[in-house]
This record gives sequence, structure tokens and C-alpha cells, in this order.
Amino acid sequence: MLRATLIEEISVEQPRSTDTSRLKLERAARLIGGKGRRARIGILDHTGPGIGGGQLVVSHMAALLSRDYDVDLIHREGQYKLATLAAAFCVNLSQVNDRSVAELNGSFGLTGLRSFLGQKSEKLRNLTAPYDLFIYTGHGIPPPCFAKAGLVYCHFPFESSPLTWLEADTPWRPWRSLSRMMKKSGYRLAWSRRMRGYQKIFANSGFTAAWIERRWGRAAEVLYPPVEVAPPPVEKQNLIVSVGRITGERRSKNQLEQVGAFREFAQGIGDSWTLRIVGSCGEERRDRDYLTAIQAETNGLPIELCVNVDRNVTLRSLAEAKLFWHTTGLSSDENEHPEHAEHFGIATVEAMKAGCVPVVVASGGQREIVENGVSGFLVKDLRELVRRSIAVVHEGSLLDRMSEEARRRSKVFSADSFDQRFMGIVSQCMSN
Repeated sequence: MLRATLIEEISVEQPRSTDTSRLKLERAARLIGGKGRRARIGILDHTGPGIGGGQLVVSHMAALLSRDYDVDLIHREGQYKLATLAAAFCVNLSQVNDRSVAELNGSFGLTGLRSFLGQKSEKLRNLTAPYDLFIYTGHGIPPPCFAKAGLVYCHFPFESSPLTWLEADTPWRPWRSLSRMMKKSGYRLAWSRRMRGYQKIFANSGFTAAWIERRWGRAAEVLYPPVEVAPPPVEKQNLIVSVGRITGERRSKNQLEQVGAFREFAQGIGDSWTLRIVGSCGEERRDRDYLTAIQAETNGLPIELCVNVDRNVTLRSLAEAKLFWHTTGLSSDENEHPEHAEHFGIATVEAMKAGCVPVVVASGGQREIVENGVSGFLVKDLRELVRRSIAVVHEGSLLDRMSEEARRRSKVFSADSFDQRFMGIVSQCMSN
């Protein structure tokens, strides 16, 4: 059985004399009050169920920070075990504490002004107060931060600030101007109080950062997720791979549509090719129904479904494939429904690191990853996806060249880049 290698420790160059003061500051940040106590950090994973990009980010953060700090990884009770994350993403979580919360709020953003201001229950205080630094990662409004410092890593702001909600509330518009002004002032104060415990907001892409500005009225700094994979050294095959959660939700990876596109591709290519769909699928009825629909459509086609498989199967598939398809955001209007777009695209970067040529829908953060016509293709619909795929396969030299360009481009989204910037901000927060 092939196994992915562990992410290597980041080597640190010996500092020059001019760096002495900076290093003293960083060392001081790791200890609290001169008492020799290591600073305590809590990382809340407030994403959805399952193992995906959100868990990749929090597990990497936790492993990285646990080298210098006492770290708790906070999540819903029963969501996962740390050993599951360590195996899925090849990270060392042996020094990380597993803090599961039985009744973790599904949302910290209430629309009622009184309830929003009043979110100071003992349960919420205990969630954040024990820490010198609290890090919220998720898609929603972060909870009130009672830690000494706070950071937000937002995968996409599915929830809006109460002020944004109020402005979109139709029944509120006929109110008298004085009443509107007073309520608006109240919501503005409530939002300021909620966010004042957080020193910085990170976004996983420029696309997400723009929507944070639009929905929260806050500037966010783009920090791309840390993507490191070690695909096995195997020979490329006539294989297209698609990686993503299999779900019947509106924000789908659209694997069912990929089956139809592959039927057209197979008719136009002549050679023998295979589509391999790799993804996790939960037990909810709508997810299982969607999987059944995919299975029914694959009859008679060279399509392989790899559902809830080991991480090594995913890595080997990426290593063997020549093309990578990704269709999140297909037929969606990003201005009307940005939540249906691909907010970054970790699977796309992993595929490019393995030398796959990405042919992906030009949705959200995908535009920041793929250089159209250079390191892959950004397409507007399934017809163009099929056309571009057939063209690049027919021209072997172009396929080889774009494969190398994909590997080159993927280095922009390395763990090293993430680590240096993230740890610099953490050190600043702790020293202040």
C-alpha cells in the first residue's frame, strides 16, 4: 500500500545579528508573563461535517503552532478524531489537545439586535476565554472573543453582518428615517463590539476577501491554504480525475454533469480514456440519492467511482491522471449566489502539484489558481470543458508543456509560504 510522506519540518536559517531583537520578541511571545508558561492557543473548526479543505487548514495550523505553543483543536463532538485528521493530511498532531464541544453553536450570528448583543453566556465565554490567542476558522460570523487576542480565517462569509442583514430587510425600509437611523446605529455598534476582539481577518482567496468586505465591512488579508502533497512516482495514464465531496446540496461539485460531459469527450477522442470520480459521501438521504443517480448514469461508460476511500487512493489517482476536471460553480451567477462558487480550490492545486492539467469552471478562487491557456484552462460551461480537453489531449506536446506549467504554478500555494506569514502574525498577536 502506497503511503504519503509526512510534511517535513521547515528548516530555519541561522539569524544574522540584525535579527536579534526580532527573535527575542518571537521567543517572548511563546511564554506568558515571564513565568515560563507556554502560551495557550485555541483553534475552532466551525466548518461543516466531513473531512475537507477546512480540516486541512486547521490540522496544519494546529501541527505548526504546537511546536511552540499549547494548542487545543476545538470542534463539534463526534465530528472526527485527531488521528483521523493526522492520517488524512499527513500531519503530526501528537502534541495537540482534542477539545470536542457537545453543544457547539451552529451559528454565532443572530439577526435580532438584542440577542446579538446578548451573546455573552457562560458557554460562549468558556469557548474562547481560556486562551491567550483564539483562532476562528469557518464560514460564519465568529463568536465573541474573550481571549487576549483573536484571529479569523474565513473560508467564505456565508453569514452577513447584522447591519448588512438589516439593509436587505424589506419590512424595515418603510420605517421613519429617525427609527431607521437609530436601529442602524445599534447594529453598527453591535457589529463593532463583536469584531473588536479579533486583530486580523484572513481569507482563503481574493474572491472570499472581496465578499468579506462586502458582507462584513471589514478588510481581509488573503492567505492561501497550505497545500502539500506527495503523489507516488507512477506513470501517467489516459485518465481524467475529479476530486470532491459527493453531495445533493445546491453547492455541488456537479459530478453528475461530469458524467454527461465525459460521454461526449469519449465520443470525440477516439482513444481509450477513463474518468475516475473520487470523493466522500455522507449518509444523508439527498447525498446518497445523488450518488445513486451518478451510478445510474455511468452504465456502459469507462467511469470509476471511488467513494469514501483512503487518502492514498486520491494521491495515486492524481499521480496517474493527465487531466483534472472541476465543475463547482457551473451555471451559477456569482453575484447572486457567491456561496455556490468555488471559494478557493485546494483539490485543483493538489492536482497541479501532481502534474495534472486542470480544466475547471472559471468560478471564484479558481481564477487565482489557474493561468488560462498556460497552466490549465478556465472554462465557462461543459461544452467548452469538453472542447478544451479534447484539444489538449490531441496535441501531446501541449499536454506535456502545460503539465510542467501546472507544477510550476502550484508552488505559489505552498505550505512554506503559508507558514511564514501565518507565524509572523501569530507572533505579533502574542507579543502585543
